[in-house]
Parts: sequence; C-alpha cells; structure tokens
Amino acid sequence: MENSDERPTERLELEQRAEYLPHIKEVILENFMSHEYSRIPLRPGLNVIMGPNGAGKSSILLGISVALGQTYTERGERLSDLIRRGKDVARVTVVFNNSAYDRKRPFRTINTDTVSIARYLKRNGDYWHYVNNRFMAKAEVEHLLKQVGINPNNMLIIMHQNMIEQFVTKSSVEKLQMVEDAVGASRLRERIMDAEAKLNMLLTEEVSFKKTLEEARATVEYWREEYEKLMKLKRLEGHKVELERELAWSQVIALENDIKRIEDKIASLVLEVEDLDKEAKEHSSEAEVLRGRIRDTIHQLRGVGPQTSEVLDDLEKTIDGLIDELVDEKVQEGIARFKTRLIESEMRKLKSQLSELKTKLASQMSEAELKGPRVETSRKPIEIQEDLKILEVQMSSLGSVTPNAEEMYLLADAKYSEVEMKAKQLSENIEKAKEEVEHRKEVWREFLRKLIAEVEPAYVQILKSVDASGKISLRNLEDLEKASLDLYVGFRGVEPVLLDSHTQSGGERIVATLAFLLALQKYVKSSFRAVDEFDVHLDPLNRERMVKMLTATAKGDPSVQYIIITPGYINVDEDVNVIIVQNVSGRSSVGVMER
Repeated sequence: MENSDERPTERLELEQRAEYLPHIKEVILENFMSHEYSRIPLRPGLNVIMGPNGAGKSSILLGISVALGQTYTERGERLSDLIRRGKDVARVTVVFNNSAYDRKRPFRTINTDTVSIARYLKRNGDYWHYVNNRFMAKAEVEHLLKQVGINPNNMLIIMHQNMIEQFVTKSSVEKLQMVEDAVGASRLRERIMDAEAKLNMLLTEEVSFKKTLEEARATVEYWREEYEKLMKLKRLEGHKVELERELAWSQVIALENDIKRIEDKIASLVLEVEDLDKEAKEHSSEAEVLRGRIRDTIHQLRGVGPQTSEVLDDLEKTIDGLIDELVDEKVQEGIARFKTRLIESEMRKLKSQLSELKTKLASQMSEAELKGPRVETSRKPIEIQEDLKILEVQMSSLGSVTPNAEEMYLLADAKYSEVEMKAKQLSENIEKAKEEVEHRKEVWREFLRKLIAEVEPAYVQILKSVDASGKISLRNLEDLEKASLDLYVGFRGVEPVLLDSHTQSGGERIVATLAFLLALQKYVKSSFRAVDEFDVHLDPLNRERMVKMLTATAKGDPSVQYIIITPGYINVDEDVNVIIVQNVSGRSSVGVMER
C-alpha cells in the first residue's frame, strides 16, 4: 500500500481538495421504482454499481437526477410513473458532503456538515423539493447547485442509458455549449451576451435619439405654422374622444365574449357529467351482475361432491377471473364518479366567474353608454389603448398654442442642439460597446482554442489505444450562435470522419464518445460525474480498455466522484466503492461489497 508521505505533492493536493468539494455521500430511495427503501453510500473517487439487468441499478442514477431536478427525467416520463407500484408517494434524497475546509463550506449559504436535497413525488402528479428539511422551490435548488458548479441537465456530467447515442445526435452547436457548461466557460458566453445586450440597448437608444432629433427639428419648423398646429390639435382631440368611446365599447364586447365562452364551457361540462354518470351506472350494473355470478359459482363449488382437483381448480380460476372483472368494473365506476366530481367543481368555479363577469359587464355597460352610442369594433382594448398612448404623445408633443412664436422657435432650436450633442456622445459609446463585445469574444475564442488544443492530444492518444485515430474541430467562432464543435474518428486505419449516428457502428460511437469524455475530464468543474451502462454495445476487448481508462481517470483525481453503472463485472482496486444491486422478489436490494 502506498504511504501518504511518499505520494506526489500533486496527488496530496487533489486528495485534500476532496475535503471541500460537494461530493455525494449517500442516495436514499423510498418507494422509488423497484426500490422500496434503499440507502446507497457513495464516496469520492470511483463508485461502481453492478448487478443484473432489471435489478434497479439505473434507478439509482435516475433517483439522483430526479432529486436534483434534471429536466431530462421530467420530459422522458411522468414523475408519478416512477413511484413504486401500490404506493402513493415516493421520496428520493441526495445527501452531499458540506464539511468545512479552511473554514469554507462547498454550499456556503448552508452551515451544516451535510446538505440533503430531497424530492417528493405524489401519484396525483404533485412534486416538491426539501433542502435540509426546508421547502425550497425548484428554481432555488437549481441556483443552489449552480453555485457549486453542478448542472444536472448537462449530459457530460450525468449520462443515462442511451445518452451516448443522444450525445452523438446532438448538433455541433449543442455539443460546444455542453462542453462550455461542463468546463465552466458558460460565463464567458454569458459575458459576451451581456455585452451584446448592452450594445443592443445603446443601438435601440440611438434609434430613439434619432427620432427625438427629428422631432426637435420638426418642432422648430412647426412653430412657424401656429394656426396649422392649432387645427391639428383640435383634430387629435376629436379623435381621442372617438377612441375613448371605441375603447369603452370594446371592453363591453370583450366581457360579452368571455361570458359566452364560459356559458359554452358550462354547457359542454354538463354533457360530460351526464355521460360520466351514465358510464358509472353501467359499470355499477355490470358489477352487480358479476357479484351474482360469483355467488352462483361459490354455491356451485360448495354443492359439488368429491371432485377431481382439475374441476376444483377450474372453479377457483373462474371465481378469480370474476373477482378481477368485478374489481375492474368498480375501479372504472370510481374513476367515472371521480371525474364527475372534478367537473362539477370546475363548473362551480366557472359559474362563480360567470356571475362576476355579468356584474362587471353591467358596470362597464353603464360607463360605455356615458361615452356615447354603441360602437361595433373587432379591435381589442389593448390595441385601442396603444393608439390612445400614441395619440397622447402626439398631443403632448404639440405643447400649448401661444402668440410668442419667435421665442418658442428659439427654445426649440436650443432643444435641438442639446439632443444633437447627446446623440453624438451616444454614438461614441456605441463604438466602445462594439469594441467590448469583440474583446469578450476574443477571450472566449482563445479559451476554447486553448482548451481543445489541450484536450485533442489526449483524445487522439485514447483513440490510438483502441486502434483508432481522430481529431477535434472548432468552427464558426466568429458567430456566437453558430459556433460549434465537431468530433472526428476513424477505426482500423480508416481516415477520421465526422462522428455521427449514421457513419460509425454503435460500439464505435460509444468508444469515440467515451474517449472524448475521458480527455475532457480534468477540465470539468462538476465534483461528480455519472455514466450508465456505457459498455452495453462494446466488445470484450474495447470494454476492458474503456474500463481501465475510466478507472485510471478516476484514480488520477480522488477529489472527483465517479459513478459507473454496468450490468457486467468490473475488476477494480480495493479502494473502489463497489455496490451490488439485486432484485429480490420484485424489490431492489443494495449492498456494498466488502473489500
């Protein structure tokens, strides 16, 4: 065994770094999929989860993802479907280490040695998070994880089954953005976007200033025609009166339309209730028929004399089948009645809304009549309000009509000079903002070029060990939205071609993707990474090679936590945390292999 005093200084620093990274200490699954109650202890370094197919291995990674609020798990299937059959609620909990190191904790806003992130799932589709037994919104959980560099939605960090295939099918643009997020370079992209937003704001302001400048120039000329201005003002005032009348009646029409929509909805729901009531009665009637058949069969079973076991078995099977049918009919009846109650509740709410709208309509009708006769209009109130706002601006820009035309002209001319000076200053600020955008883009481009320059040799070396070659290419770095990353690979002497879902075989895609992931590992910021069944499509030789590289990578940085899930056996060192998952009578059983 290696003596700590003899270890290289760099390795000792990595091991000390493990003390303040938020690695996962334990995962607790309660009524989650095939797990009734499982506690899975994890450690920094390599954690290998083994077990046969269907044992519940993938459920562990899925549980971690659900607890951390991963979007993929919510889109892939309904969360309520993950609850163990026969249970109404499930809970998945991920316990992070939060011990202080050098008087600093990984989760700096939480002053406890562990941080427990739990997610409750209910059969009715409700779910919520608790952090250290305190309710926390999902957005807050995402913010908390982001502070420690964990983004559960990045498949370079958590890779479920078949995600290697999904990674390959991702566009080159998406691949680059995932890499940026994984290595902590997203902030560079965000800084570019912030600078561009500032530039766009200045450009928008420039448009506004140009408009103001034109208005000021027009005002100078405008005062020369005072009478024309007065006439225009009167026309605008008349138009305002018409718009206000149209607005009042458009609000009446909108309320009438809302009332009609709700009345139609209530009528539709009444029909649904009638249909559901009929359905419930039919199921109830059928259930009564089934009860009679069950009683008849039981009487038949009691009344027969000595019979062969085959006859008795047939009667019992008949009773079991009738009972199953009876239960199904009662369940269907209950569902129909439950839907009826839901619809009736909705109808009560709609009727309440209808009453409120009718009261509001009566009030609005009175106000509209004060504005004048009814106006039939198809325009929405917001459209008319926008016209009124524009009208108010136009009227305000006219100012008041005065006989001092010359004095007003001089004031307007001074105003024009002031706006012109501000526009010039704004133009200079725009040029500076453009320079800042370009500078930030160059920092981003230089970071990516340096990153790929360091990752590519490792990628090539790993591929070389499996009789393959490859390269990594960055494209379109001049355009933030089109910037992309392409992976190339060639096997058995073939010239490297673009890695995609059509050119290479499944095993080749897995090898190439894993090679890239392994080459990237030392730059990834997250304190843990997980991959599920990476070896399913690998031949024995490449599987052994990939396993050796994975274990070597994990051993090279003990501060990082690796979770590898495989249905096969992996021969690992004694310091590896090996977890065995088995399915015992439909329930997952988890155990830690003693080393």
